[in-house]
Amino acid sequence: MDLKLPMKNSIILGLVGSALIPLLYEVYANVGKTFAVVLLFVWVVFCFVKLMRFPAKEAVLSITCLIAYTGILGIVMYCIIHPAVQSFLEKNSKYYYLSLKEEMLFFGFAIGIMAVLYLLFAGKVFVCRCIERFKDNSIKTGQYIDNAFDSSEDGEGL
Repeated sequence: MDLKLPMKNSIILGLVGSALIPLLYEVYANVGKTFAVVLLFVWVVFCFVKLMRFPAKEAVLSITCLIAYTGILGIVMYCIIHPAVQSFLEKNSKYYYLSLKEEMLFFGFAIGIMAVLYLLFAGKVFVCRCIERFKDNSIKTGQYIDNAFDSSEDGEGL
């Protein structure tokens, strides 16, 4: 199992995600809730596309590390980004504060949507296995048809 490339990708995507989550939080609070959730989902699909080329064990490990990096470093980045965005918006326009319930709702969406990576990968594995099984069945069916019309065994006793 070669983990060098999957871990490199998860570190890079985790670092980008750790900066993206606080920015999407500010978008959620001040621009639009649906827009921020859609951008978060687009980010998760992008991460899935980058990580789907790896085998099952490496992909699950890199998804787990990606979520951990994004979560832990996201807290640090939130402490850096939030005050800067807040002061910028207060100088130029109005800053909208979220209630604790709305904050928890956003972070719940973020965790839930990041967990969708596991479901997307499970779907990919399922589709790949179905395709393999279909190919195997079509090969076996072809062999059965070839054997059914093979006259070397059927016509000897008649």
